[in-house]
Amino acid sequence: MGDAMGAEVAVEAQARQRRPVRIRRADMKRGQRMKLAFAVFRFCLYGMMGLSSEIFFYNLVRIARNVPLLEALFRFQWRVDERLGLNAIWDTPISAAYGQCSLWMFVVYGVACFFFVEPLYRWMLYQHTALRAAIYGIVILLFEGFCGVVLYRLTGYRIWYYGDAGAILWEMTSLYILPIWMVTGLIAEFIYREMMDPDLLAALESPLPATPEETEASLQLMR
Repeated sequence: MGDAMGAEVAVEAQARQRRPVRIRRADMKRGQRMKLAFAVFRFCLYGMMGLSSEIFFYNLVRIARNVPLLEALFRFQWRVDERLGLNAIWDTPISAAYGQCSLWMFVVYGVACFFFVEPLYRWMLYQHTALRAAIYGIVILLFEGFCGVVLYRLTGYRIWYYGDAGAILWEMTSLYILPIWMVTGLIAEFIYREMMDPDLLAALESPLPATPEETEASLQLMR
């Protein structure tokens, strides 16, 4: 009897020591239509953020390459098919804050985050942040190489390639950019975790105001 109680206490203590689940989910059951709509919303959000981030990234790389120590993280040579005449962007003045991006990247970033980062995060929920970052980085690196080849087959152009010593997978990705993809995975994880907040889900699932009184009440809440 005493041994059983001791074992039960040990199990409860172990459960208390376990780090809390960091992903948030609504308690209510959600309809399939709403699940699909929210999934499409997240996919589009990832795609749009990927497009804007890539435009910003051109400027970040140009600035970082002139900063001691920081330049070590940006030694990859990110290039575009020479036939497109777009590589002169690296010579534009930093003050112009100019960036560029292919619309194909909307799909690439959406797929990477929705079909890889999200399930990986659910799978690695209790793992250390450093381990999750490493897994994200490796998976995104391999996915980048695969997508580069697929887009080349579809378009006849290398939408991107790498011209540095770390280039692998037919020059469609580079070992030098692995740290950047690790950070990217953690950022996507953070967005996903916040998107699963129960309050946010409840707000997205609530019906629109149907009467003047409901509209006024909604406006009062926003104020």
